[in-house]
Amino acid sequence: MSKGPRRVTGAAMVVVLVAVLVAFATVLVARHIAGLTAQREAATSAAQSVTVIADAVRAKVAAARVDASTGQGTELASAAATVVSKATLTLARDSGQPVLDDAGAGVVVVAHYDTTTAPASVQDRRNHVNGYRIVPLDLTATLSRLQPDRGGLSVSGPNREIASSPTSRASSAASVTVTLGPDLTPGWSMTEWSTSPKTSTVAWLIALLLVLAGAAGAVWLTFRGAESRRRRDELLGLEKTSSTVAELATVAQHSLDLGDALPAVTTQLSSTLGLQGLSVAVPASPGERTIFVWGAPPAEDAPPPSREELSAGETLGLVLSRGSRVIAKMRVTAGRDLDRHEFRTLIAAGDVLASAVANAEAYSAQVELVRRMRGVDALKTVFLATASHELRTPVVAITGYAGLLSSHWDSLNQDQAREYAERIDSIAQRLNRLVEDILDFSRLESGTGIGLEATVLDLGDTVAQVLAEQPDLAADHNLRCRPTPGLLVNGTRQAIDRVVTNLVGNAAKYSDAGSTIQVFLRKTDTDVELVVEDDGPGIPVDEREQVFSPFYRGPGDQVLRTRGAGLGLAIVSEFAASMGGRVRVGDAPGGGASFIVSYPTVVPDPGAADVQA
Repeated sequence: MSKGPRRVTGAAMVVVLVAVLVAFATVLVARHIAGLTAQREAATSAAQSVTVIADAVRAKVAAARVDASTGQGTELASAAATVVSKATLTLARDSGQPVLDDAGAGVVVVAHYDTTTAPASVQDRRNHVNGYRIVPLDLTATLSRLQPDRGGLSVSGPNREIASSPTSRASSAASVTVTLGPDLTPGWSMTEWSTSPKTSTVAWLIALLLVLAGAAGAVWLTFRGAESRRRRDELLGLEKTSSTVAELATVAQHSLDLGDALPAVTTQLSSTLGLQGLSVAVPASPGERTIFVWGAPPAEDAPPPSREELSAGETLGLVLSRGSRVIAKMRVTAGRDLDRHEFRTLIAAGDVLASAVANAEAYSAQVELVRRMRGVDALKTVFLATASHELRTPVVAITGYAGLLSSHWDSLNQDQAREYAERIDSIAQRLNRLVEDILDFSRLESGTGIGLEATVLDLGDTVAQVLAEQPDLAADHNLRCRPTPGLLVNGTRQAIDRVVTNLVGNAAKYSDAGSTIQVFLRKTDTDVELVVEDDGPGIPVDEREQVFSPFYRGPGDQVLRTRGAGLGLAIVSEFAASMGGRVRVGDAPGGGASFIVSYPTVVPDPGAADVQA
């Protein structure tokens, strides 16, 4: 009789011990789940809040730009320097654009100039700046409106936090930091945090109930079967979730191409969970860009998870992230009711898709790098082949004629000797132009430039002088020049010389002797255009972008009948760009090619020195 009570007491102690352990595990799991929930809520809310805050900053920047343009609210540079950094003042002055600074609660700095129009160059901006407009960002109201129930938001510049709502946060809060956007000043970001729901009271209450249940061993034993079945179902659900996630990960790893991975993962996931529709979107500027849609497209305003289940026809939006970086957003529409195990499977599938998207991005970046490296290697091969051929031919010709002069000097009459000397001179000049083209292109490509300081030039007078100094540039053609005077640009005489020389020489090379080549200027709203037109065969539309590539020569018969390294138009493009211009090609009225070089207009300054020609 004595063993009965001891056996019952021992069983009760085991039940109590198990209850305590389970209660302790429940507390740990609850805290872990609360932390995950807080992290997910912070990431989801951050994805929605960052656009609003970025728009608010952009609005402040736009307003500061408008106020500064009127000259109102201008402060002296010395006074502004006490508020913002010298680097910010310098950037605002040199760029002529509003600049963010994280001084105090954040400000927008706009330089103000003493000219009626915005200075066109950095040097002009430095010469004409007379103050700065300092506009407070004042994001407090925006942050207060967006503040989540269990957390807060803050905005930080490159060096410090400028605004926060509330002003403090718990060290254990889960946080997500995202950049405000590539079009704003680098280094500005938004941080959103969410505190974990309190779970300790509930956990201890469960523990107390388990201990009481352990004391009532008979009651616990009565329901032990049901508890066993519940645990078995839980284990089966976890096993099924793990198995499905493992299969999805295997499918996603079969290809680094999202065009293959996303359909395969979606097919596997939809067959397991019976989904009705699924879409994946990636961050873009502005907003997002949808890269995959399957089935019925889910609504774009699909809400984030609010409970661990999903009803048939209900939509759900999941933010897929890696660390603090948002990778994509997955939206799904359920085709049937999903229990909590299937819901967890869906959440885990989102992690698999996040990995697939991140891996695809990394793979795409590597592929692009390899492509660019191959392009550089191909360009090197073309350069070596072209340069060796174009340099060897004139050298051989010069050597041949020089050999004739040397070996037959006594037997040559004066006219023959002069002819050979003139041919040597002509070929040497062509060789010199080729070497100059190669050297100019090399300097411009390497970023070393041409070593001359830019000045304000009268484009019409400069073009006329260039053509007058080179009468043999198109000697066999009817060259008509209409240089309109008084159109000012900022640049160098050498850059204009190389553009005009190459365009006119190119027109003469590819048009018949005796045909007309026209050179003229025209004014647009913002630019001065230098136009060179010929009566040649023109350039096909599909080749008009390629002709400005180094060493490119088209396949036409007219091209094959001429010589050249394919550098002339590439040099034109580079020299035009050195003056802030751009070059394009179109059709001339007579059917030939029309090359248009657009230069930014310089507004005459009455107090400036005389314009150079």
